[in-house]
Amino acid sequence: MANKIKNFILGASLFLAVLVVWQILSTFHVVPTWLIPSPSETFFSFLELAKNGILIKLLINSLFNIFPAFVLALLFSLVLGVFVGINTTFRRMFLPFLAAINSIPSLAWLPLIILFLGFTHQTIWMVIFISSFTKMIYSVIGGVRDINHNWLLVAQNLELNKFKTITKVILPGALPQILSGVRIGFGSAWRSLIGAEMLMVTAGGLGKYIWMSQWAFKFDQVFSGVIVIALVGVLAEQIIFKKIEKITLVRWGLILE
Repeated sequence: MANKIKNFILGASLFLAVLVVWQILSTFHVVPTWLIPSPSETFFSFLELAKNGILIKLLINSLFNIFPAFVLALLFSLVLGVFVGINTTFRRMFLPFLAAINSIPSLAWLPLIILFLGFTHQTIWMVIFISSFTKMIYSVIGGVRDINHNWLLVAQNLELNKFKTITKVILPGALPQILSGVRIGFGSAWRSLIGAEMLMVTAGGLGKYIWMSQWAFKFDQVFSGVIVIALVGVLAEQIIFKKIEKITLVRWGLILE
C-alpha cells in the first residue's frame, strides 16, 4: 500500500509542478487571462462541460473515430510484421516501402484521402490507420527478429508446425516489443485523430471542439478539451497497457513489475 502511495505521489508531482507554475503566471498576470485562464477557471469550466455531458459526447465521438481504424491497424501490423520478420524476401520487399511511408506525416495524406473518400468517417479512419500502422509494424518486426534462436530450435525439435511456432513461440517472445509498439501506435493515432478532426471539422469530436473554441476565444474550453485528451492517454496507459503487462509479461517473467 505504501509503495502505491509513493508511486502515486511521484506520478502526480510533475502535474502539480505545472499547476503551480500555471497559477503563478495567472496570479501575476504574466500572460493575459483571456489567453490563458487560471487553473480554477479552467477547472470550473471543465466541471460544467462534464456536467452538461458535452465532453462525454465529444469523447465518445472521438473514440468512435479512432478505435475501428486502430484495431484494424493492429491486426494488419501483427500479421504483416510477423511475415516480414521471419521471411528475408518479404523483408527486402517491404522495408524500403515502410521506410518511405513512415517518413510522411499522417496528416499529409489527408487532402489526398479526402479526394477519394470525401469528408467522411472513413477519411479519419484511413489517417488513423496509416499513423498507427507505420509505428506498430516496426516493433512487431523488431520483436520477431530478436526472438531467442534457441527457442526456435526447441520448437523445431518438438516438430511444431509453422502456425504453432508463430502462436506459441514467436508472438509470446516478441510481446514486450509488440506492446511497446502498441503504446507508441496508440499515442500516434490519438494525436493524428485530434489533428484530423481539427482540419476536417465535419468529423466532430474533441479536435473540432478545440478548434471552434479557439476561434470563439473560449480558451477555458480549449484547455478543457486538452485535459480530456491528456486524461485519455493517462487512463489508456494506467488501465489498459499496464493491465495487459501484468497479465502477460510480468506473470511470464519477461519483465519486472
